[in-house]
Amino acid sequence: MNSMEIEEKIHKRSLQETLYRIPQAISNLVERFFYNLGFKIAQQPKTWMTCCSVLVILCLGGLFRFRQEKNPLKLWVPVDSDFVQDTEWLISTFKEGQRIENMIFVADDILESEALVRLNEITKQIFNVQTNSKPNISWMDVCFKIPIISNIVEPKRKKRQLNDSFFEEDYKMPNQAGYDPGVHFPTKLYCKIFNSFPKGCLLFSIMDIWEFNSTLIKSQTKEQIVNKFNSVDISPTLGHPLNFSQLLGGVTKDDKGRIIKAKVVKTQWIVHINFTEVNMDEMGNDAGTADWSTKKVSDWEAVFLKELKEVSNNLTENKTNTYSIYYEAGRSFGDISQDSIFHDVEKLIAGIIIMSMYVQVILSKFNWVEWRFWLTSVALLCIGGAFAVAVGLCSLAGIPYGPVHTSLPFLLMGLGVDDTFVMMAAWEEVAFHEKNHNKPLPERVALALSHAGAAISVTSLTDVVAFVIGASTILPSLHSFCIYAAVGVFVTFVLQVTFFVAFFTLDCKRIEMKRNGVLPCIGHENYPCPTVNTKESISCKLIDRLYTNVVFPLPGKIGILCITIVFATFGGIGSSRLEQWFDPVWFLPKESYLSEYLVVKGKEFPNVGDEVTVFISNADFVQEFPNILNLSMILQNASFTESVKNWPLDFIHFVDANFNIDAENKTLTENEFTMYLSKFLFSRIGGKYQRNFRFKGNLTCGESSPSIIIASIDFKFKKFSSPYEWIPGMDNAKKIASEAGIDGSVIVWSEMFAAWVTDKVISQEVVRNLILALICVMGMTAFLIAEPQTCFWILLCVLLTLLDVCGFMYYWGLTIDIVSCIGLELAVGLSVDYAAHVAHGFLNAVETPGARGPDERSLRVLKAMRHIGAAVLFGAGSTLLALSLLSFSRAYVFRAFFKIFLLVIVFGLWHGLLLLPVVLSTIGPRSLRSNFKNIRSRNNDLIEETEAATVPLNKE
Repeated sequence: MNSMEIEEKIHKRSLQETLYRIPQAISNLVERFFYNLGFKIAQQPKTWMTCCSVLVILCLGGLFRFRQEKNPLKLWVPVDSDFVQDTEWLISTFKEGQRIENMIFVADDILESEALVRLNEITKQIFNVQTNSKPNISWMDVCFKIPIISNIVEPKRKKRQLNDSFFEEDYKMPNQAGYDPGVHFPTKLYCKIFNSFPKGCLLFSIMDIWEFNSTLIKSQTKEQIVNKFNSVDISPTLGHPLNFSQLLGGVTKDDKGRIIKAKVVKTQWIVHINFTEVNMDEMGNDAGTADWSTKKVSDWEAVFLKELKEVSNNLTENKTNTYSIYYEAGRSFGDISQDSIFHDVEKLIAGIIIMSMYVQVILSKFNWVEWRFWLTSVALLCIGGAFAVAVGLCSLAGIPYGPVHTSLPFLLMGLGVDDTFVMMAAWEEVAFHEKNHNKPLPERVALALSHAGAAISVTSLTDVVAFVIGASTILPSLHSFCIYAAVGVFVTFVLQVTFFVAFFTLDCKRIEMKRNGVLPCIGHENYPCPTVNTKESISCKLIDRLYTNVVFPLPGKIGILCITIVFATFGGIGSSRLEQWFDPVWFLPKESYLSEYLVVKGKEFPNVGDEVTVFISNADFVQEFPNILNLSMILQNASFTESVKNWPLDFIHFVDANFNIDAENKTLTENEFTMYLSKFLFSRIGGKYQRNFRFKGNLTCGESSPSIIIASIDFKFKKFSSPYEWIPGMDNAKKIASEAGIDGSVIVWSEMFAAWVTDKVISQEVVRNLILALICVMGMTAFLIAEPQTCFWILLCVLLTLLDVCGFMYYWGLTIDIVSCIGLELAVGLSVDYAAHVAHGFLNAVETPGARGPDERSLRVLKAMRHIGAAVLFGAGSTLLALSLLSFSRAYVFRAFFKIFLLVIVFGLWHGLLLLPVVLSTIGPRSLRSNFKNIRSRNNDLIEETEAATVPLNKE
């Protein structure tokens, strides 16, 4: 080897050493900072505790601006979605709406007089039920009212007044659909009669056929009941057309096509909602799942549900009958979902208590002096304080609190307790070395914090940045949660390295003074001075045996790598099959009355889909009517629709049948259109469509209709079974509306779109958030650790953990939804901790003199695992204990969180405590604790080796 080659090799080594100094300099800078911080805190612990307490109290002042978001529109739906804008526009424009209360009555045969009488009595009980509030609220006070037109009869031709131009024109008496004799009444007479009609509550019930008269029903034979049911198609009490057969389920027909038997019948009460009186801050619930409602309606629904519950209990207790009922109200989903989420609060509290006891056991020794009761309490207090500060600061900034924020304390406990264990491990490491025994307490505390602070700063700051980036999500609840989490994690870190360290100093003084761990005023003078020998601890002995005998030998390394590959393979397969699917029904416990109702409804009425409305505004309705008609016909023939309430088609038939005008192929003038539309909307056939219009003025009987502001078309989707059906159905409906060629605004809206819109984007959000989180992990570890190889291995561990978690979510029956999206966001933070602590410990482990290559790396891994491995394992155990009781929860949210957290802990520990040590012990980078004298000596050794290699050549 010539001198040029020697110089080149030394130059390369010098370049490597220059690059090596960067992470070493960062590590030294971080440790120096925490050493100085720890020294100052340990010198004046009470001052630091006081200052921290004052700052926490000041931050709590933000709670005066605390606001809990209860509006589901601002929690679960992307803020930039069309649904949010459309809903706000509809509420502000229509200012009123309806919602349906449902009851299903089950019997061996509904069309028996005894069953009908029982159903009628239940129905009348609901009519009579009232709230206890003053004034009392009854069904008549909240129902949606429509004119009762049952008294309209066909006019006699001799009574026609030919001089009345509105309702009297020359016409033939056609016998076809759409013909309405009431239209041909004299205008003044007809409108006088119409305007005098009382308004009645809209109710869909087969009892309407017998006008809710139990005496009449009892007098009917089976054949009379069947004939009556199959012959009536107009409500006797309201006068409006009604298909009563749609209310029956489990029907049996005879050879004539008549319904002669049915097992179930549904009754629907239509309730009126005045949106101007809706206050979601008052009527919303803590889970953010309540529907829009006024207090009056909500109070009546409460007594409605109470009455039906009593009826259901009575029917169940009466063993002599075969009747049963199933029911729901507009408030049912919100009530039950909130109850299921917050019903298991006692499990959460119990989990926290178990975790607290666990931390007490880990941090303490079984004697009165070294029982760190108050230190453990302060560690948990710091976590609680961090949560309170996060809520206070975010509230001060105007960021609302949401239902998913309930999981934040568990995240902070997982990270905070882990930081505490790391702190205690660093202290034991300092106390173990004899050279530190005679050092003053402030200096020993500073040394401990210099090691622990550097380790927890890597994990904490990485988590903070990951959550800050996660706050860019389009989901409002997740956006708010990520901001709260970022603030909470940062404050937890700050309190751990300040307030906890200050109290830890006082606790160490207490131990040195041999004071009681619970009552410090009690002394134990005869207690021997405590000694620390980390190598003799049970955890260290187990770690030594595990890694020396199992992990580090070649068969152990191969086995761990093979198992990791198997996990990754199954994880990859599962991840590719993981479905994007969320059903709000999952929020409901199976034993709830609403779940039972939905099961019966799905079984007996399997083809009943969700209701949808097409709203048309800002259009010339006279000129655009052909396009509107064409849109309604396309929807009626679409593969995804079950039925369409097609007013344009009924209007065409009405004009043709009553006035012999082909409005489908002839463009009506504006005067003709407005005149015929008014007649249509005041007819028996078209009266039900009045609610589909909003006019610039009042719609008046006997006058042409004012200009239309908004017109709507109602239809129903077919019954969808998965997102792969309802998302295309929603998109296709919107596509058809946008391509209808209507010169105006066309909006397709359904209440179910709130869940479907989120369902549509949630998978992209999960992938996006995870990618951004991984970039943050890579960026922050590169900045704080600055050792490229180590950063890569940390990223790989986090990536494999997330891959396995997503894959095994599929095998455990979970899907991609809003809950799992939040859970995976938390998973990034936890999985980073496991790998980063071990990697940081490995990098900062001092090289063993004389050891080189794999042996030297293995010794450093062993030192790191002795120092930090137990702390990481204990921290994971505390998180698992706190969440363990959630496995018994009846709430889907908590069960899903438990499953995801368990997977994160299992796979995070596997990759952080087993795979990463295998990799680092084999090809890991060298220690940041190498001193520069050794570096220079290695260069000199290189020169000597090369010179020795040239000796034989020189001799020649």
